Amino acid sequence: MTMKKIISLTRRSFVKETSLGAAGAVLTLNGITPLCANYMQDSNKPALLGGSPVRPKGSVLGASWPIYDDSDVKMYLDAYESNIWSEFSHIEKERVFQIEKKYAEYMGSDYCVATSSGTAALETAQRAIDIGPGDEVITQTNTFIATALSTFNLFAIPVFIDSDPETFMINADLIEERINENTRAIIPVHIGGAAADMDKIMAIAKKHNLVVIEDACQAHLGEWRKKKLGTVGDMGCFSFQAGKSLCCGEGGAVIGNDEYLMARAKGYTHIGNDPRRKGRVFPGSNFRMTPFQAAILSGQIRRLEEQSTLRDENAAYLEKLLGEIKGVRATKKYPGQTRRGYYIYGMIYEKEHFNGLPKSKFREAIRAEGISFGNGIDSSLHRNPFIETYFNLRAFQKIYSKERLDKFRRENLCPVNEMIERETGLSLGQKVFLGSKKDMEDIVTAIVKIQKNSSALL
Repeated sequence: MTMKKIISLTRRSFVKETSLGAAGAVLTLNGITPLCANYMQDSNKPALLGGSPVRPKGSVLGASWPIYDDSDVKMYLDAYESNIWSEFSHIEKERVFQIEKKYAEYMGSDYCVATSSGTAALETAQRAIDIGPGDEVITQTNTFIATALSTFNLFAIPVFIDSDPETFMINADLIEERINENTRAIIPVHIGGAAADMDKIMAIAKKHNLVVIEDACQAHLGEWRKKKLGTVGDMGCFSFQAGKSLCCGEGGAVIGNDEYLMARAKGYTHIGNDPRRKGRVFPGSNFRMTPFQAAILSGQIRRLEEQSTLRDENAAYLEKLLGEIKGVRATKKYPGQTRRGYYIYGMIYEKEHFNGLPKSKFREAIRAEGISFGNGIDSSLHRNPFIETYFNLRAFQKIYSKERLDKFRRENLCPVNEMIERETGLSLGQKVFLGSKKDMEDIVTAIVKIQKNSSALL
């Protein structure tokens, strides 16, 4: 094939008419490194059918996670050697107090309450606005189970909204039809680190006098119109679990600007005590962060911006490469999203560009090439059996009538999210984007290889 012919190829004929080597040449002409520069043999045979994989067995795509160095270990040991293994005075010399102050400033909010986990943060925020028996909270089916558990554990009902097929976020256009006299709050989830449609959600909340608690547990440093996710609504909740882009093993935080709400939140994490010593007494439990978690977090937060910038660069490069092919593309973003966070990076699989190859077979084939794609969504919570576990509790049956629970069951339908889970959703973890441009190229090389041989994989 001549170089002139390669240049003239349309995107439609890109995969069909070129070998992987020619594909690399086409991308080179667009200023992109050849996809297959280091891929020398069995280029036409998928690893699943006996060919050589794109990535050597045992190689790590992206970076090992979490990342730490000797200075992080010293911070932890300093906490250990201080002999102060529990902090409860809320004074400046305490590590948890210091990380709360630093994280609030970092996020651009007035107050931060550190918690023992992201799950605890979600419960704390709802406790602060007195969510309880008989109340309903609008949220989404595509989220980690903790979003709903934190509502169920308050003997309130989470009402699940279906997903937008192009963004995998809560479909804000479906929220109003599920609001009733018992609805108290909306918990949009910035799932994977991308942003929910906060303009629409905030407008709906204002119209119906509802509180907005952002579940930003997966969205560190994501932004909506230049404001950090978690600061757009009334409160924002974060997780620092080990897999998150800002982590300390376990841990979480609630941020907000309302002094009274945030005092109630802090009080709930620390047996009802008023953090600003104004003589107020709040409902309480013990969801405190430990000084060890705070020490780890103090080390990790130093790297967050640099790591997030690298993820931004690699994600942009991957999207540029994906733009040269068809069949796998990044999820869309709402116009208000000015920066995404990272936990899972969503993509859309279009099997019509793979001769009808089912998503499950595509994932199996690309895994054999040394590239592991996730399922695109976090969950379809509306189908989770834990719903009936709660509904069968004696307390739930005392609070809610059979008619109300049956109505919930009838309305609890989210077919789009099920379609994403079954047919179109793909995802990559955040640590993949801490790798090299070569890692991004390998991902697309593997996609093209499977696409070229998709009929043989059927």
